[in-house]
Amino acid sequence: MGAISKFLTSNIAYIIWFVIYFSIAWVISWAVSGNMLYSFIFVAVIYGISITIALSPIGEIILRLLQNCREPSTESERSYLLPLFEEVYENAIEIDPNLNRGIKLYIMDDMYINAFAMGRKTIAVTMGAMTTWTKEELKGVLAHEFGHMSYGHTKALLLSTIGNIFFYLIVWAFKVILGIVEFLANVFAHFNVLGIAFSIILFVTRLYVNILIFLFVNLGEIILALNSRSNEIEADTFAYEVGYGRELISGLYLLQKTTMNTKVGIMEQLKASHPHMADRIAHLERLENENIEE
Repeated sequence: MGAISKFLTSNIAYIIWFVIYFSIAWVISWAVSGNMLYSFIFVAVIYGISITIALSPIGEIILRLLQNCREPSTESERSYLLPLFEEVYENAIEIDPNLNRGIKLYIMDDMYINAFAMGRKTIAVTMGAMTTWTKEELKGVLAHEFGHMSYGHTKALLLSTIGNIFFYLIVWAFKVILGIVEFLANVFAHFNVLGIAFSIILFVTRLYVNILIFLFVNLGEIILALNSRSNEIEADTFAYEVGYGRELISGLYLLQKTTMNTKVGIMEQLKASHPHMADRIAHLERLENENIEE
């Protein structure tokens, strides 16, 4: 599977939802300006500039600053983490020769257990992850994060995030304009029947728009969560293919033990970005067992 088809297949929901975000922004801009072509060009330029910045080195730096990521600085951090990272990186490139060669490891000074990939060249682990997982378990977790990079999950998430930001900005601007018009209509409603009718129409329109936005946003979160859960399984499979399946299983078992079990509502389950930990472990164990049987 080529790199582009791999990216598209793995992140189809993110891409479709980005197109939907773009289309809504275009339609609203068109409705405000009255010119279809100019509105399309305007929205395309804004989105294009934003995506270019997000995927550039400047965007990468901004992402790391927002997450308070820093490079391993002490001798202890470098000697402990970098050999693990470089070993897994080398093995990951053997599985995926198209993997970005400039990926670097960073640290977050938080004590909760976590590791994540973001942008095009950033993988980060928390201090809690360093002190809780063993070296072998960290290798499995790092292999999982390289899987996200291999499938382009982090780039797709950036596209979706940018689309989401501009969607909310345009919807906010639309609501402000609608609110101003509704205020003026309420003022004129004191003088004639036509003003009262117009005011009622605007009130119903605003209510209708709010309901549509609520349904759209929640539907989007559920659809993107489904894609995200699928991405986690793909990244786990990549870790297994690189040769760190058993290590990742051990790390997930430990994470399962240290994660508090709380009652989660139906909507929270539908919007969860990660599969249930037991499902991830079971998937990896099936891969391990299938390999033994072969």
